[in-house]
Amino acid sequence: MDPPPDHPIHSFHAALRNLDKLERDDFREVIKSQFNPTLRERYITVNYHRAAFNVEMMIAIKDTRQFQTLSLLARTIFELAVEIRSIIRDPDAAKKIELFSKVEVLRSVRRIVEFKKGSHVAHQYQKELDFVDQFGGQIDAAEAAMWPPNATTGRKPSVKHWTLKNIRDRAKDLGAPFDRIYEVHYAQLSWMTHSGVVSPLNVTTEWVTSFVSVVYSIAIDSYMEILEMLVNEFKLSITNEHIKKKIVCNRDLGFTSTREEGEVVLRKHGLSWYFEPPTPWADAQ
Repeated sequence: MDPPPDHPIHSFHAALRNLDKLERDDFREVIKSQFNPTLRERYITVNYHRAAFNVEMMIAIKDTRQFQTLSLLARTIFELAVEIRSIIRDPDAAKKIELFSKVEVLRSVRRIVEFKKGSHVAHQYQKELDFVDQFGGQIDAAEAAMWPPNATTGRKPSVKHWTLKNIRDRAKDLGAPFDRIYEVHYAQLSWMTHSGVVSPLNVTTEWVTSFVSVVYSIAIDSYMEILEMLVNEFKLSITNEHIKKKIVCNRDLGFTSTREEGEVVLRKHGLSWYFEPPTPWADAQ
């Protein structure tokens, strides 16, 4: 299912490729060299690196028949962007995430213990039993203190995420572009990665290329948000004054097909003569 050379999907791929190169050149080593990062900064960085790896995998896939994989990767990049913005919005995010991680581990270990209880291999799970005995009460108490029961009903909140919100509510609270991406596209991304919903029965090249173009656009919008958040959080513009312009410019350069068009984009963003434009997609094939 190779799209024709003039199909817009090539431009979307090129835009994502340009953002990947920008991240490698202007972000990665600078952020890795941060001295003594806080726990909050470490959580932001871990999510950013995961997003970068997903982008790398997306641009490495050249066959549109892999649309399910591309859909999964784009959805993950979007979710990581939501996570990073949620961390930035909440001054107590680091301690909540740290505790939530422990709560999740305890919940998983208890499931293992319950499942294997009374079986002939139960002795193989002694370390899980020891973990529950040693840390269970402590983690339960910390969870109750962080997320106490409802004062009126006495009902314990369902802690499925450290924000106590599902992905839809988080996206809605964060506003553009997260609310738009979720409401318009998230269901489609999920259909391509979960069982239970059938994709079009008569898949055509046109449908696949159109869907993959949308998938690229979601990844691009989400990754641009991540890069801009990194600029703000790590104050990267102090030593790289044009870095925010370069994010938008590199995306726009993906939609050029000649170096002359690339120069027009550079001038539009005030970056003419500042750096060499990336190779247009038509010359990079």
